[in-house]
Amino acid sequence: MSNVREIRRDDDGALMGFVRPAGGGWEPLTVFGYPPGEPSPEEEALEAVHRSGLEVLTRPWWFLEDGRWYRCVIVEAAADAVRIRPDDAGYPREDVLAMTLEHPGPETFRPGSR
Repeated sequence: MSNVREIRRDDDGALMGFVRPAGGGWEPLTVFGYPPGEPSPEEEALEAVHRSGLEVLTRPWWFLEDGRWYRCVIVEAAADAVRIRPDDAGYPREDVLAMTLEHPGPETFRPGSR
């Protein structure tokens, strides 16, 4: 990702997310590049990442498989992949404890509600 700035936690250096120029402002991004908010002035985008960059990973998410959306939780997140655990009673594959989504985007992976 060009022109992307890493945002790290001050106390331990943990990667919290990124910001990038977009739409005349700056867009906050999760560690795996998902935009949890709209572009805003740079300071607001930085604050959004500091405020919720890691917390958003603890919320429920939804992934698309075979044309259906299923609830899941994030087990591990990196810049190019997300490891998830299906957490949906309707998910048909009981043998799957975890799976990796490579370069997830809004068309296949999205935040859900609690």
